[in-house]
Amino acid sequence: MASMRKTHDDYTIAWVCALPLEAATATVMLDQRHPPLQQPPGDDNAYELGEISGHNIVVVHLPAGVYGTTSAATVVAQMQTSFPSIRFAVLVGIGGGVPSASHDIRLGDVVVSQPAGLSGGVVQYDYGKTINGGFQRTGMLSPPPQILLTAMARLQAGEIEGHNPNLVEVVSNLLATNHEMKARCSRPTESDQLFQATYTHRDGEETCISCDPSQLCPRNPRQPSQPRIHYGVIASGNRVMKDGRIRDRLAKDIGMLCFEMEAAGIMNQIPCLVIRGICDYSDSHKNKHWQGYAALTAAAYCKVLLSIVPISQPRRNPEPPRASWMVPFARNPRFLERENLVLELKQAIVEQRGTRKTAIAGLGGTGKTQIALELAYALRTSNPEISIFWIPAINTESIDQAYIEISEHLGLQGVSQTDVKPRVKTYLSSQNAGPWLLIIDNADDMEIWKSSSSSPSGLKSFLPFNDCGFILFTTRNRQLATLLVGPEVISLGEMDDKTASNLLFGSLTHNDADHRDRIATELVRQLSGLPLAIVQAASYINETGISLESYLSLLHEQEDVLLELLSQDFEDDWRYHRVHNPVAATWLISFHQIQRSNSLAADYLSAMACIHPQNIPRSLLPPATSIILQQKALGLLKAYSFITGEDHDRFIHLHRLVHLASRNWLKAQEQLMKWVNHMFKRLSEIFPSSAHKNRALWRGYLPHVQFILQSQEFVIDIRNQSDFLQNIAECLCRDGKYHDAEIIFQKLLKAKNTWRPPGHEDVLRLWMASTLRSQGRFAEAEQMFMQVVETRKTMLGPEHPETLTSMTHLASTFRNQGRLTEAEQLFMQIVKTSKIVLGLEHPDTLTGMTHLALTFQSQGRFAEAEQMFMQVVETRKTMLGPEHPDTLTSMVHLASTFRNQGRLTEAEQLFMQIVKTSKVVLGPEHPDTLISMAYLASTIFDLRQLTEAEQLFVQVIEISKTVLGPNHPNTLISMANLASTFRYQGWLIEAEQLFIQAVETFKTVLGPDHPETLNCICSLSLTLKDLDRGSEALSMLETCVRLQNQRLGSSHPYTIRSTAALEAWQGKQIPEDLSHT
Repeated sequence: MASMRKTHDDYTIAWVCALPLEAATATVMLDQRHPPLQQPPGDDNAYELGEISGHNIVVVHLPAGVYGTTSAATVVAQMQTSFPSIRFAVLVGIGGGVPSASHDIRLGDVVVSQPAGLSGGVVQYDYGKTINGGFQRTGMLSPPPQILLTAMARLQAGEIEGHNPNLVEVVSNLLATNHEMKARCSRPTESDQLFQATYTHRDGEETCISCDPSQLCPRNPRQPSQPRIHYGVIASGNRVMKDGRIRDRLAKDIGMLCFEMEAAGIMNQIPCLVIRGICDYSDSHKNKHWQGYAALTAAAYCKVLLSIVPISQPRRNPEPPRASWMVPFARNPRFLERENLVLELKQAIVEQRGTRKTAIAGLGGTGKTQIALELAYALRTSNPEISIFWIPAINTESIDQAYIEISEHLGLQGVSQTDVKPRVKTYLSSQNAGPWLLIIDNADDMEIWKSSSSSPSGLKSFLPFNDCGFILFTTRNRQLATLLVGPEVISLGEMDDKTASNLLFGSLTHNDADHRDRIATELVRQLSGLPLAIVQAASYINETGISLESYLSLLHEQEDVLLELLSQDFEDDWRYHRVHNPVAATWLISFHQIQRSNSLAADYLSAMACIHPQNIPRSLLPPATSIILQQKALGLLKAYSFITGEDHDRFIHLHRLVHLASRNWLKAQEQLMKWVNHMFKRLSEIFPSSAHKNRALWRGYLPHVQFILQSQEFVIDIRNQSDFLQNIAECLCRDGKYHDAEIIFQKLLKAKNTWRPPGHEDVLRLWMASTLRSQGRFAEAEQMFMQVVETRKTMLGPEHPETLTSMTHLASTFRNQGRLTEAEQLFMQIVKTSKIVLGLEHPDTLTGMTHLALTFQSQGRFAEAEQMFMQVVETRKTMLGPEHPDTLTSMVHLASTFRNQGRLTEAEQLFMQIVKTSKVVLGPEHPDTLISMAYLASTIFDLRQLTEAEQLFVQVIEISKTVLGPNHPNTLISMANLASTFRYQGWLIEAEQLFIQAVETFKTVLGPDHPETLNCICSLSLTLKDLDRGSEALSMLETCVRLQNQRLGSSHPYTIRSTAALEAWQGKQIPEDLSHT
């Protein structure tokens, strides 16, 4: 009489195999085979069904060629869904042995996982993190179930009593009746050889016949017929172990008996025992001759073990209904560092408190799906009575299919395509449904969810509600999240540096690079802490074998290279197969949704793609017809987490990688060049003049102009854009960005400005020469100033005011080079002519007198300088008033003369007066006010009021960083002076650090040979001397003096002062500090 046909609910034990050979040995161990059952939707596994000693067994094996922990986890997850009564699993197959003095492991022996110490019996040896140069394994794998441990104890007790499990009898009986298995799985006749761990197998040889027999490890003879059983720790990982040295090193650390590749993927998913027949010794002498016999002995042990495990009846409890499990992914072992959020969500679900729905909203690629996935598995472990359903809301088709699958899980009868949604809603809203969690992933498209004239039944109307149920949405669209759940929205941002680095390391197959923590931090910052980008980077590194440093260098390449890098697709078992993985493509669907729903928002995104992504002034965006429309457009971009910035903020910030992806999007539509040139035109319309009163405005626009100018898509039109370009260059020059200004002035000078008024080219040359002089390139500046002077003398005459202005610039360049006699003679000529042509009280005459007095001061002729400065000050007070900016500038020069003569109290009093007046007249943040404050701080320093000087320098630096920028020469000079103050107070480490920062920035901004750079290096050398680093300091100062002589000449003030410091040093005298003000 035939037995009753089995159902999925009848099977209680899973026998898991990795290889077809292992599945074959498992199948032949079955006492009886059962007919196959209909496969549930979403289950791609292949099963053999049967029984052993009354236990109903499911034999399942991994897909051909797809092995390792991830594949095992996926197979088991699908099996558990199809066979809900499975109590535990046995993972049976072959493994690599780890012989040692304490464990005489031979080929054909069996190793069984058994808890030892802190280990549950299996250790994932390649999963963890590096700390202080060493590798620390993290995570804990679950031990085998109690019922199997008890059965193992019975077998071990029997061994002690002399009743060994007779594996040979089981194997012999099977081979006697199965000739095909006998040919494949009989014990090999070749000898069992174990070589020294350091001896490597000869390349190209399939067997060890050519290996050196002197390298064999001596072992006591053992009766070959009976394999032994060893109990202990098994090491699991994703790589085949075939290196004897690494094997022994890990064995010393972990104490394992065997290596294998699947257990770590399933130990935490289902209670499991691992049984491995030893087919090699985990070294380079691997061959396949012992695999069949090893697989058979492992299967034989499993059969013997199951024969003493008590039979349990499958769970049959129709009330309440069995919990459903409908999740499309296996658990992600790389999930980390967001456990608090998962725990918070789990508590809300289990405790049934508060609202019964929540949304996780964030930029695409931030890990929303992974959080939902981890929540599902965590909930399944702690609360198996809760049904969990998953709807991938990628499009209407995937949603419809998910509702059909839910209806099948719920056992709803007679459901059609048209009524499946209301039927599922009705059932899940009833008390019969029991507790449930519904995860709706990728709910991004507003049109699918809300009701409209074209779609009166939006999907929102089909959402169930039940006090025992909970809905979790993941979405990129915060506006949609608010529509679906109200205020219960969890905003998910990028990972912090530590979490992102841990994700990177956890995703790499190797992480042995030097300085890995520092490099990794910089790499994840370049990727904006975006999990998707980090996993993609790890995939590329794993595939190509390049180092972290090499990948980081690729991120610094040109835009085309970076886009190609971020467009590389990669395999990811935790993402939908139909969805593109690369970072460069992940937001394309969002771009299209924005383009479809709000054209102004799409225009804003297009505009921001063409300029710098940070600190975008709202006034720069294309104008909207109303403030309401602008707010709606920006609100949509903010809802997708593309931009940040509050409504009251002047600036908007576009995510760096979104910026790159949106440029790629525009390029694909052949729209990037159009938008780049449109935005340059927009800037030209709103950009103010370079006057100081407009500084705050034009400084906000400058980075965006510069970004466009450096863009390959920008097409320059000198004739129509020359005025704007000159204005940009003047602003750059006033902002201390001399090199950037020079590039634009060069382009303007190279153009044939035939349409410009006569003399305009000389104006450009004056600006260009001034830019060169500000960079310390005095010879080039002198040549260009000379050219302008000669041209103007010819065209305008030697006494024309514009000629005299250009002569003043030329004379100033002489003074900059320390050619003080030439400078004095030319200034004398300028002043004499100006007095005759313009008059004594003309501003240009007074400017010439000021420069002449500065020359006297550089020559040490302080009395003459003071007299002339006094005359200029009095004249300007009379002509312009005591509070005029030019008058205040003259007073600064006069106070400096007092200071140079050692009349520090007078200098301090005058500087304080100037600063007070400048704050009222010019404002506390005007550059001239800051210069006066810096001079006052230097004078206070000279008076050795060090605390007060330090406080004032700090104040000047903070304001300068905001007003002028952190890299402006004036800011850097104040930093150098603050460092000198630190040095004089004995704070040498702080002084050194600040000097180094100033020197490096001087080199970048002004160049390594600029006078200010060299002067700062000189001060740094003195600090190193104070730190008893004399050899390093002396070498630095000697190099500095040599460069100053070559670059500036021996008569330059800085050269004279550095040379004096060197001579004093060599004379064993400690020099005073060198002031930069």
